[in-house]
Amino acid sequence: MPSRHADKIWFAGGVLGAAVLLALGWFFFIGPQYAEARSLDDRAIQAQLRLTTLQRKLADLRQQNEDLPQYRAQLGRLRQALPETAATSDFLRELQAAGEAASVSVTGLSIGARTDVAGTGGSVHALPVALTVEGEVAGLEGFVNELQQVQPRAVLIRNTNLTSDSSGTSLTVNLLIFVASGESGTAAAPPK
Repeated sequence: MPSRHADKIWFAGGVLGAAVLLALGWFFFIGPQYAEARSLDDRAIQAQLRLTTLQRKLADLRQQNEDLPQYRAQLGRLRQALPETAATSDFLRELQAAGEAASVSVTGLSIGARTDVAGTGGSVHALPVALTVEGEVAGLEGFVNELQQVQPRAVLIRNTNLTSDSSGTSLTVNLLIFVASGESGTAAAPPK
């Protein structure tokens, strides 16, 4: 009998030893490998999500790149509204063209000193302009419309004064024209 008892002890010891080896193997070898595999799976999923997001951004940028000529044309129009120099001779030509289109005459023009526009950090300046325009009332109205809607330069009409006497009707317009500082980063044209 003692040999049976010894066999049972050896058997129980073998099972216990196998269980201990299995537990040690799990905790030191197999478990860490599973954790590392899960971590790699999570990182692969995150990388796939980032890849999808970046592919979407790339598609958007490619679409915007196709629209680049339109953006450049729009920038050109906007640069006309806010030039980098006072370009008063160009503005005078635009006034003359507006006067001709409205069948009125610009008879007086004075331009004051430039001042910084508040809230722009000195990157935009305003030039005060006083105009005297003569003609029919309908033409004067058309001139103001040309000034605000048609000519490319951005203007802000501050006030107007309409007078009429025996010699005709005249309109005095006080306005501001704007100039972008050439030193600001937004003033530079993009490379072609």
